[in-house]
Amino acid sequence: MTTSITTAVPTDVRRDRIRQLAARTSPKNPARPPWSWTNLTSDEAAWLDDALDEFVETYNRIHVNSVDEVIPACWRLHPAAAQELPVQFWAWWSAHLDPTATTAVVVDYYQRVLPGFQTRLSTRLLGKAAVNCRKGRHTPTIDRDLTDAISFDTTGPAEATGRSPETRRVLREMDFGTVEGR
Repeated sequence: MTTSITTAVPTDVRRDRIRQLAARTSPKNPARPPWSWTNLTSDEAAWLDDALDEFVETYNRIHVNSVDEVIPACWRLHPAAAQELPVQFWAWWSAHLDPTATTAVVVDYYQRVLPGFQTRLSTRLLGKAAVNCRKGRHTPTIDRDLTDAISFDTTGPAEATGRSPETRRVLREMDFGTVEGR
C-alpha cells in the first residue's frame, strides 16, 4: 500500500474514494456530478479540495511548459479556475483511473482537453492578477469582484491560498449554472 505525499492517506483508500464519487455520474443519478461544488456535501468538498491540491501540484510539476500554464496556489480565489479545476480533475480521472477508460479517452484528454485547459489558464481563468498570483502574491484589489463575492476572514495561510472550510462552503453555494432549483 502506498501513501499519498500530500495527504498522508493511503493511495488505495483515496482511489476507492475517487471511485465512490465517480459512481455518482451514472445516468441513474445525473443531478449529482462530483465536479460541481454545488453538488457536494461538506465532507465531499473537503475531500475534493485535498484531491485538487494534489492534482495541481502534479499538473504544475509534469505538464507546465510556460509560466502562463502554472496554476497558482490561490486558484480557489478565482471563480473560473475554481469551477474548472474539478472538471479537469475528473477528466483526468476518466482517462487514467476509470476502469472503462480506453486509449481513445486518454488521447482525447492529451490532445484536446489538456491543451484547451492550458489555453484557458493563460487567457481567462485567472484574470488580470495572474502574474502576481503565479509569484505567490494574490492581489485582492485586482480581483475586486471575487473579493466581494467571497468574504471570509483572510488571516494566516487562507489569505494566500483561500484554503478554508468557509471558502469550500462558498464554492459549494456558488451557482455555476449546473443545478437549477436545488
